[in-house]
Amino acid sequence: MGAGGSVPDEVYGGRVVSLTRPRWGIERLGFERAQRQWMRDRAVEQRREIAAEGSDSFAASLGSAPVDRPVHVVVVPQEGADFGNYIAGTRNLYWEAGQRLAEILGPSSVSTYLVARGTPAPEWHRGLLDHLVTSAATHVITHIESDPGSEGGVWTWDVPARVLADSWDGTILGVMFDSAFPWITAKSRLLAQMSDRFLGVDICIPLSGELVRGRPEVGPVNMPLSEASLTLVDARLQGVSPQWDVSFIGAMYPYRVELVERLRAAGVSVAVNPHRADAAEDFTSSRSDQPGWLDYMAGLGASRMTINFSRSSAGPIEQLKTRVLEATLAGTVLLTDDTDRTGRFWVEGEEFVTFSSLDEVPDVVASLLADPSRLQAIAGRARDRARGIALSNFWSGIDQGLRQRQLRPVLPSITA
Repeated sequence: MGAGGSVPDEVYGGRVVSLTRPRWGIERLGFERAQRQWMRDRAVEQRREIAAEGSDSFAASLGSAPVDRPVHVVVVPQEGADFGNYIAGTRNLYWEAGQRLAEILGPSSVSTYLVARGTPAPEWHRGLLDHLVTSAATHVITHIESDPGSEGGVWTWDVPARVLADSWDGTILGVMFDSAFPWITAKSRLLAQMSDRFLGVDICIPLSGELVRGRPEVGPVNMPLSEASLTLVDARLQGVSPQWDVSFIGAMYPYRVELVERLRAAGVSVAVNPHRADAAEDFTSSRSDQPGWLDYMAGLGASRMTINFSRSSAGPIEQLKTRVLEATLAGTVLLTDDTDRTGRFWVEGEEFVTFSSLDEVPDVVASLLADPSRLQAIAGRARDRARGIALSNFWSGIDQGLRQRQLRPVLPSITA
């Protein structure tokens, strides 16, 4: 998420930092130097903002919660109810995370703090702290890259995090999608250095040692999926069978257009963005007017194979793309260029297939098409594994990280 040139500038406290150029800090001051200065600035600004909004008034109540209280996790989604996607079957990670945890622990162990679009920071800061007190929360999980309801424009998480670091014994689980961008990681690094009860969670790349030297974090970890959404996926995939040899879903950069043309020239049927009713085979059209997630899953399921490119838009960094889980869950054979990420969860050659260069893709595709029984076996094994990963990997991965850090776990020992 976050395509290099289209990522907006963001406001970090009072300082505007450009994310349209990921190497901004390196070019101007040196990233480390710029980050240190920003952290010093925020240390002063936090205290001033806390005093101005009165959020420190919750400190005594937060600090008086019984140590042995039951686990209660508060989910703070970046996109809540007024974004129209805080429901099952929409790929909203925070809805899925909360729902899946409620399915495991029971609904009384999970609550949601929803922030309406455009809510002023002091208002949601105080509201969240109040919710943590009244729910006797033990954990908060949130999209730590931006404020809830802000659509990525503002970041003030360090203000309530400062209050929590000083007075609360619970843990913040800060989820990131784009930590390959250094200034995005800087946000979590600030929070991690403020408190050892902050646990970074990255769904794309390894994070241990990146926030505090030598300290374990969590990542990569697969997107969670609830039983509720898995039921919707199964229903949408009923009657879907392969119509094409190969699919590609995503932005159509020129090198991808060229690869599709080469495959088609070799007689391979290729569907580009098959979940769409329109033809979206160039960059601009492929990035706009996206259909719903269940239709996207059906598009994947309608091809024998799908191609995944793992490189981050921030640079030459491999990511565990969410499409890996989605493709295997949909029953299509995943062809991917990553050398590390997918193999952490699926078995190479038995549950997915790799290619080392674009030139190699046509031969890999031809080999698989020539052996339909192997193609079907790979898809079946990968789908079986994907169902277990979808339901368990996210929370079990987080729990493993919590236990490794000797922080309070979320899951009972029997399911961790």
